[in-house]
Amino acid sequence: MKNFALWLLRAYCHPQYVDDIVGDLEELHDWTTQNKNKRIADWKITIDVILLFRLSLIKDLGQNSIYTGMIFNYFKISFRNLWKHKTYAAINILGLAISLAAFFLISMYTSFEKSYDKQFSMSDQIYRLTTDMVKDGVLGTRDAMSFYPSGRALTEELPEVLQYTSTYKFNELIFRKDNKVRTEKMIVGADSNFFKIFDHKVIFGGLENALTKPYSIVLSESKAKSYFGNDNPVGKSLELLSGFNRNFEITAVIEDGGENTHYKFDFLVSINSIQDRLKNDGWNGFNYYTYLLLDENFDIEATNAKLPELSNKYIGEDNSLVFNLQPLESIHLHSNLTYEPEIHGSAKAVQFLGIIALFVLIIAWVNYINLSTARALDRAKEVGLRKVIGAKKKQLIIQFLIESMLINLIAILFAVLIAELTLPFFKDLVGKGLMEHIWSTESFYLLAITFFFLGSVLSGFYPAFVLSGFKPTTVLRGKYKNSKGGIVLRKGLVVSQFAISLVLIASTFIVVRQVDYMREKDKGFDINNTVGFITPRAASGEDHEPKLKAFKKKLADHSMVASVGATSNLPGGGSSDINSHSGEVKIVGLTDEITTTSYMQYVDDGFMTTIDVQFVEGRNFNETLASDSNAVIVNQTFLNQFNLNEDEEVLRRNIQFGTNPENDKYHIVGIIKDFNRTSLKQEVEPSLYFMVPRVRQLVVKLDESQFSAGLDQIGNIWDEFYPNAPLNLDFVDQRFELLYEEDKRFGSVFGAFSVLAIIVSILGLFGLSSFMASQRTKEMGIRKVLGASIPNIIVLFFRDFAILIGISAVLGLPMLYFLMDGWLDNYAYRIDFPWDTMPATLVMVLVFAFLTVGFQIFKVAVVNPSRIMRYE
Repeated sequence: MKNFALWLLRAYCHPQYVDDIVGDLEELHDWTTQNKNKRIADWKITIDVILLFRLSLIKDLGQNSIYTGMIFNYFKISFRNLWKHKTYAAINILGLAISLAAFFLISMYTSFEKSYDKQFSMSDQIYRLTTDMVKDGVLGTRDAMSFYPSGRALTEELPEVLQYTSTYKFNELIFRKDNKVRTEKMIVGADSNFFKIFDHKVIFGGLENALTKPYSIVLSESKAKSYFGNDNPVGKSLELLSGFNRNFEITAVIEDGGENTHYKFDFLVSINSIQDRLKNDGWNGFNYYTYLLLDENFDIEATNAKLPELSNKYIGEDNSLVFNLQPLESIHLHSNLTYEPEIHGSAKAVQFLGIIALFVLIIAWVNYINLSTARALDRAKEVGLRKVIGAKKKQLIIQFLIESMLINLIAILFAVLIAELTLPFFKDLVGKGLMEHIWSTESFYLLAITFFFLGSVLSGFYPAFVLSGFKPTTVLRGKYKNSKGGIVLRKGLVVSQFAISLVLIASTFIVVRQVDYMREKDKGFDINNTVGFITPRAASGEDHEPKLKAFKKKLADHSMVASVGATSNLPGGGSSDINSHSGEVKIVGLTDEITTTSYMQYVDDGFMTTIDVQFVEGRNFNETLASDSNAVIVNQTFLNQFNLNEDEEVLRRNIQFGTNPENDKYHIVGIIKDFNRTSLKQEVEPSLYFMVPRVRQLVVKLDESQFSAGLDQIGNIWDEFYPNAPLNLDFVDQRFELLYEEDKRFGSVFGAFSVLAIIVSILGLFGLSSFMASQRTKEMGIRKVLGASIPNIIVLFFRDFAILIGISAVLGLPMLYFLMDGWLDNYAYRIDFPWDTMPATLVMVLVFAFLTVGFQIFKVAVVNPSRIMRYE
């Protein structure tokens, strides 16, 4: 902020005074920093620079003293004119300041969203290797993961691939230090090449061999401080439980990665620590995130053309899976793949917010044009006198453009102040860390300068052209009147700004409706009073199934517990929180093979009962039946792929994966009604459920009347069975709420700036109605003399504005439908387009407009007509 203030001072201050003033300001800044704090010092120096903006300190604008004097005169007249008409100046400045502040904040947010993963020095050369399903030329499921050996294979096959790294994202793991256990979630397994592709700043240790040895670990700076304080932890160890049950040596500490990366972690574990998993997966399962570093002169199209052949070579010609390369920098905003490591952003949402910011800015510029041209009658005599004494049209245009520039400059300064004050609230609104200050972004100064000149020209050129075109003979005879063209233009501008405002407000209502619809729609199962948690992994060589079975039984036997079930994936997870199989599948003896992605979940016989899933045909699993170890339950969507209905013919048929007739077969014992295990943004997945009693994630439904006491009882039973592990409860309904967090934030941001748009529009309406009321004072006096009442006068004048706002609604409706119906199409489950939104918004805006216009008209309407007509 200090640098910005000093830059501004040097921009306008005469060189003769700059050094002395800068020296004094810096001394004062240092003193304030030492005795108070830097934030106060930054604000004080900025305010001082603004207050120093005066004619006596402005630098010369050229060698010609007459020209310089003329420019000073232009500024002097502009200042005087703004001071004389404080209300209109304040409306223009406030409207522009609010609009620019909104623009700066949204620009900061969009810049942050677009900055994802660009902090790495070679980010434009890094690509993620993904896996697509392509059958008969048709693109199916697209997966963000790839096979573990695929990175090495492509590096050996393609000369343009310089380096690769394979990573594995763990679910939560449990660490222990000094007999204290903690559950950590942001853990990634990585190989020794990781830091050759992703350059991270090292705090302690070295990165070259940090992940080479098994059972080594790299910590983020914040986690290192959390476990070891400010000490150097390199060479020390952390005990990793969760099935490892051994110490991991800390080999390095790196700087925290920040928010603007799609692949966040607090711990990097050597991927060599899970060698058994790596060997078992091989080319059988694509469960890894692989990143490739390509030569800077590579041709992406030529490289992609080689991938199908390599896919056939390594995955098999009879397989429908194909390698694909995805630019690292495009993942956050443009990826729509399954199994993303986190919920990604939306390029459309960023574009929408950018459009809102621009709309708010346009509304403010429209206000300036409206008020400037409406006040043409007041400025006409001034222009006539200037022309009589020799002023040329060009000089008058410069005069009015300088006035516009002055207003825009003051507005920018206030905009920075407003944006800086509201930045903490904006961060909370968008749920992002963003930058520390509004001017911290590289684009801030460019935007400020661009919109200073652009705003000055766009908002000032037309009024300057109109005002400078007055004929002195007409004006000085008192025959000048506002032109019909000017009146039509002002009405057109009012219509355009209210059309934009109506669209923004109505769009906000639609966003809120869609989010509420997804939150409240019947998901197909019951998650009320339901909690979930993960039981600890067994130690090496230990069979955890007996303990797990006893734990579930003790829970189920308690009076406060309605039911208990086990599952491999808790409801309410993201797209990556489930297992899947991509390839051929058929129902033996009933269908041909189809190539698809089937989503698989492993459950016990209590899961379906606990979440109250409805069976269409067949039955639930039964652990007492040995045959159910090879049984499967399917949902309706799975059968729909084969164009099958839910009937008894499907029951007791076998499902078989792959093309080998010797592959395992699973007999269907039940068909369940579709339910949404995840967000309603995506369709119900074709799902299969297999009975595996030893799965570790439990769902527990509690008695509603004893819910709090039931939670305590779960904790007591947990401590009895797992005393050395922390219990981390997930409320299942809250898991679903989190899935819509981004949508809710988008709606909040959209709504906040839509409200700003209507505020700026109302500000303009306030100024315009105030001016029109003062201009028509005589008419009101005559009407009152002839018997018009105050309500008659208010309605008469409001009618014109109501008609304009009505026209705005008619023009805005097609725009609203075009924008928001397309936005709703992004959701698998969406509301019908709410046609009632625009009329409801129109009524709201009309109420605000009536209060604004009515207040101005009322002030003039109540004046005694004898005072108005006294000099007539």
